[in-house]
Amino acid sequence: MFLEVYAVLLNDYNKETDASIKPGNRRLIEMTGVRLRHSTKFEDRAEIVLPNKEILIAAGSYEDLVQRLINAGSNGIARA
Repeated sequence: MFLEVYAVLLNDYNKETDASIKPGNRRLIEMTGVRLRHSTKFEDRAEIVLPNKEILIAAGSYEDLVQRLINAGSNGIARA
């Protein structure tokens, strides 16, 4: 399963959505070993914890990302 998302490293995140939604921040993340969680710093964002412990902040809420993964079904890619 893959998740396509606009995301930046948590330390580089700017609260303005437009700062993270740009082509250079578009990522295709392989979900094996990845955790999604609600962001404790930004209530309208989800955090993606990668296997190497890097934390990305996504341009979307936890609920948005989970719903996209559910909707992807057997397709295997949850598109942004």
